[in-house]
Amino acid sequence: MASKPATPIASAGYILLHQGFTEWLQLLGYSVLSIPALSGTISHFLQYQERNNKAAIEQLEATDANQFLQELQARKAYSNSHINKQVQSLKLFSKYIRETGRSPTGFNLERLPELRAKPHWLTKPELQALYEATNDSVLGIRDRAMLAVFYGCGLRLNEGASIDLKDLDTTRMLLHVRKGKHYKERFVPVAEKNLEAIKLYIEYARPQLLQQTKTEALFIGANKGIKMDKQSLYIRIKKLAKQSGIKKKIGTHTLRHSIATHLLQSGMKLERIQQFLGHSNLDSTQIYTHLKNEAL
Repeated sequence: MASKPATPIASAGYILLHQGFTEWLQLLGYSVLSIPALSGTISHFLQYQERNNKAAIEQLEATDANQFLQELQARKAYSNSHINKQVQSLKLFSKYIRETGRSPTGFNLERLPELRAKPHWLTKPELQALYEATNDSVLGIRDRAMLAVFYGCGLRLNEGASIDLKDLDTTRMLLHVRKGKHYKERFVPVAEKNLEAIKLYIEYARPQLLQQTKTEALFIGANKGIKMDKQSLYIRIKKLAKQSGIKKKIGTHTLRHSIATHLLQSGMKLERIQQFLGHSNLDSTQIYTHLKNEAL
């Protein structure tokens, strides 16, 4: 479903409602990459309401969202994964209209089952090859700090991109993840070797990249000294993986899968890995038991 609707919303009230929802997402800190998709779904939903002669928020009923999704499901081209993205958007919209007093109506929506792809992970020799692909240049030092964050601390891409200097506690050897999934904060332990890599980057490489720009962001780009966004970080890890000669498809999430698998292999309890990764429930962490068994 495209983020920009082919037919614009007609109702003036719905136009303002859609604009308010988009601004609400921005205030909550949703990324510029995810907002268009979330907002686009609601645009399509409001158009659906108009087609059904419900062009005012006062006409909203709890079953409207379910009927909208049923119409989408009737189109065979849409996968369960795609429908679940619409469910996420509609749940957020339901929360928005209730929290802002637009409507007391809530949606009771269930996610559809999805076939979960088995995560990729790196063996320890492959990981060593990734580290050996770095060098002692300013960017090489930054690369090792990125590996320390995404592998050593197991951070998600968005979490790593959101880290500021103040989030690193060198005394307690902790990294404060403020923008975790579903806005959950957590403290992640930083091993001594990873801490050394991050500190070397902060003290030596980062000032050279920063130039005259002022930013508290941990990771700074090579051009103009501005904060690296998620895409830039991802591309850099992909480039490093290519230089290492590893044939697997590697991204930042591969590093997160890898540290979880390695921790399990070393004997760490599943519950501690769950806390380390910031998983809401143990089911999400259970996938690593399969990876461990394959590795043994």
